[in-house]
Amino acid sequence: MSATVDSSLFSRYFGNCPVISAEGRTHPVSTYFLEDVYERLDYCLALDAAASGTTMTGYRGKLKGSIVDNHRGKKKIVLSSWGDESLLSEDYVNPHYIPDRYASYSDRTRQNLKRLNEDVIDFDLLEDLICFIDENYPAGAILVFLPGVAEIDLLVDKLTASYQFGGISSDWILPLHSSLSAFEQKKVFSTPPQNIRKVIVATDIAETSITIDDVIYVVDAGKHKEKHYNAQKKMSSMVEDWISKANAKQRRGRAGRVKPGICFCLYTCHRYEVLMRPFQVPEMLRMPLTELCLQIKSLSLGDTKSFLLQAIEPPREDVISSAIDLLYKVGALDGNEELSPLGYHLAKLPVDVLIGKMMLYGAIFGCLSPILSLAAFLSYKFPFVYPKDEKQNVERAKSVLLGNSLNNESASEESYKQSDHLLMVVAYNKWARILHQDGTRSAQQFCRSFFLNSSVMYTIRDMRVQFGGLLADIGLVDLPKHLLSYERRKDKLDSWFSDMSHQFNLNANHPSIIKSIICAGLYPNVAATTEGIVNSALAGTTLLASGLPLKDQTVLYDGRREVHIHPSSVNHSVKHFRYPFLVFLEKVETSKVFLRDSSIISPYSLFLFGGSMSIQHQAGLITIDGWLKLTAPAQTAVLFKELRLTLHAVLKELIRKPETSTFSKNEVVKSIVQLLLEEDKDQTS
Repeated sequence: MSATVDSSLFSRYFGNCPVISAEGRTHPVSTYFLEDVYERLDYCLALDAAASGTTMTGYRGKLKGSIVDNHRGKKKIVLSSWGDESLLSEDYVNPHYIPDRYASYSDRTRQNLKRLNEDVIDFDLLEDLICFIDENYPAGAILVFLPGVAEIDLLVDKLTASYQFGGISSDWILPLHSSLSAFEQKKVFSTPPQNIRKVIVATDIAETSITIDDVIYVVDAGKHKEKHYNAQKKMSSMVEDWISKANAKQRRGRAGRVKPGICFCLYTCHRYEVLMRPFQVPEMLRMPLTELCLQIKSLSLGDTKSFLLQAIEPPREDVISSAIDLLYKVGALDGNEELSPLGYHLAKLPVDVLIGKMMLYGAIFGCLSPILSLAAFLSYKFPFVYPKDEKQNVERAKSVLLGNSLNNESASEESYKQSDHLLMVVAYNKWARILHQDGTRSAQQFCRSFFLNSSVMYTIRDMRVQFGGLLADIGLVDLPKHLLSYERRKDKLDSWFSDMSHQFNLNANHPSIIKSIICAGLYPNVAATTEGIVNSALAGTTLLASGLPLKDQTVLYDGRREVHIHPSSVNHSVKHFRYPFLVFLEKVETSKVFLRDSSIISPYSLFLFGGSMSIQHQAGLITIDGWLKLTAPAQTAVLFKELRLTLHAVLKELIRKPETSTFSKNEVVKSIVQLLLEEDKDQTS
């Protein structure tokens, strides 16, 4: 079913079953590897170029965050005139350079390959190659594959600043990646004026997802960014890595969709034939397995580990154990890997288990509408777009939105600030209200004004209705029969789920309740400032070991290491947090360990929905999961511990028989809601 699938692997797994192959219909594509590109351009890799291993900075040429060295390799001329040739070393030899392979190539090409640092993208060469194609080849669009947004922005800047692609031509140097709005993405399908060359600079979004009709030339840098999950660290990392041969074949095929094309590969033929792995690492080997393990239990397929070890390419045992451990922490498993009532319902929801738990609790605690919005955003994508050079305006738009409360009134309370999750809820509420009252055109204008992706907002509306319907199927929501006829009128159903007169939305305008339910869902994804951490848990961390003061920066810790709030978060520039604790959706490691989509949460939220609680009566200290520190009188702590036990018993019964329960009238639920509201009131006053 795929041109690049490893058919022999599947055939062996299924008892050497026969394989049927059908020829594709793509046009022939000529391929030139790096050595051929060097030869055709008569290119000279400067000694001090970023892609050269002969400079002191050669190994640092890779992108660090968004900082990119934009100089061309010409510095050696200046260094020589000052007598500083010693700064340039000729000792470096590319470890993958095999002289015999390049005997037929020129001395210059062989020197380039010998001093090349293959792990670094040569942007000077990219610029020269694109200009060479434009000057020497017939009309047709050029598609350039780069690993990420920072690399795309760098190349777009270099090309638009050049003589060849300046002026009108610069309008047709088009970036393409998932962070762009749908309107900006659609530009790549437009036809440029005559004698203007269209250059599309894309991530692997253009590898299989779309076909651009007029692409004749492909330039492949040979790199991509892939998310890998580390079970020991319990976090994901965005890793820049070489593509596989299968990826390379897909990219090459983009040039032959409508007529014969040409692919220029910025990696050697040796790397393609010998060093590249044949196929991409399967998703099962690089992603968390929590939802998969839950589905295995819900289908009664036996022991989770034994079942997964029978896969075509089985995951490591520690990754399976990490997923099962999280299911126990969430409360989806009891005893000997048996599904709990919560786990039974979570298995019916097509979302991450943490988000599914949040949805169930949202219905029980009367804040369903905002939690439906949040579940949709966290399952799909962040709604804000970041046009080039508009970052400050986007942040300003976020601040304006957070100036509105959940019911569209002015919000002066701090409860509405310091939360990416509430920002998403407010943005959706405002968009949905404008769409309902003023129509589609006004809703689109609102999205443009606040840098929101309009198509994402419509998708969120559809997902809200879908998720609400699933909760109705479980019995948590009593969906009236007359609304079932509105199945195709999603705006009607969405309005019904947004109606604040329903019992399941009784507390939907209280940010303190919503953030507590976010905590209940996302726990154990918690971080804290040093104020909220037990001293013994901090001992030996890099934070204390370095002893470096960090001015104007709040230091956070996740129980294992120092972490940082992602720059896209509203909490990134916050100097003083209202409380020392925050919850987040995920940890991603790039240049640092970043927390994405975070909210500051209150101590009561942790008291009620956190992990195991330990009370030091005389000191008035409460420790959660051995590292989070809260202070409270011993009597209060004991009361919370008892309340938590009662809450667990009540929730277990409510979830076990949701169709017979009236959540809003449950005394334990009402007491908890009152406690959270009182805490917020005390903090505000």
